[in-house]
Amino acid sequence: MTWEISDVDALFTDDWLLVAALEALGVDAESVVWADPDVDWNDFDVAVIRSTWDYVDETADFLTRLAAIEASSCALFNSAAVARWNADKGYLLDLEHWGVPIVPTLRSSAAARADVLEAVARAGWQELVLKPVIGAGAMDVRRLPVTDLPRVLDELEPGRELLVQPLADTVMSEGEWSVIFINGRRSHVLRKTPASGDFRAHGIYGGSVVPDRLPADDLADVDAMLARIPFDLLYARFDLLRVDGRLAVLELEAIEPMLYLDRAPGSAELLAQAIVARRR
Repeated sequence: MTWEISDVDALFTDDWLLVAALEALGVDAESVVWADPDVDWNDFDVAVIRSTWDYVDETADFLTRLAAIEASSCALFNSAAVARWNADKGYLLDLEHWGVPIVPTLRSSAAARADVLEAVARAGWQELVLKPVIGAGAMDVRRLPVTDLPRVLDELEPGRELLVQPLADTVMSEGEWSVIFINGRRSHVLRKTPASGDFRAHGIYGGSVVPDRLPADDLADVDAMLARIPFDLLYARFDLLRVDGRLAVLELEAIEPMLYLDRAPGSAELLAQAIVARRR
């Protein structure tokens, strides 16, 4: 596993809370390993993608399995189409095309080296964040000065791609905001703050994650972002940074995001109710 999780088959707090909420509604719920070849998906009414952390290392197999689930009588959420779109972080450029503000992003490869270097120089970015196009939990995400970019691009293996972004200083001063949507409606908001000396706003790197509130104008902006997404999402988490005074999407997580159901009383029940309502 590229991202170091001690047991990728273990359930997380989010999962246990959701199972309990479903059982409280009289629904039989169990965890199933997506890669298990012996599972007959016709035995299930609904499959909800949750802690499938290993999909980043087996993306093609994972997407093939999702297609097989949708070919059965089992309803899948979020859909295989959503997963195909969201698995590659190049979706950020789609968001930008749809009018959703994003943290400025360039897609780079060995073939695009000259164009990317020119675009970064033209934009005047001095501190950069580089990340793989497929990844989770900030794995292989690097912060570096712009002077190191030519070397990094020179070392790229043929066929490998990276996303290049400017470092948004607001991640250290204000923090990263996560807004969780359930069944198309905003559920709860969290503020993530990196550990001292770090830029990654993740608890696994020592950062803090706490429930918080955003001003009404910010919430209206995030609601408008969701409205521009051409998918029906059972759940989604917008990770946002303030850029030029307004919130912009750093990531939109719609495959296996931590939803922090334990930080928002009633949110597990909302998700369980939405799942039941979507049963075929």
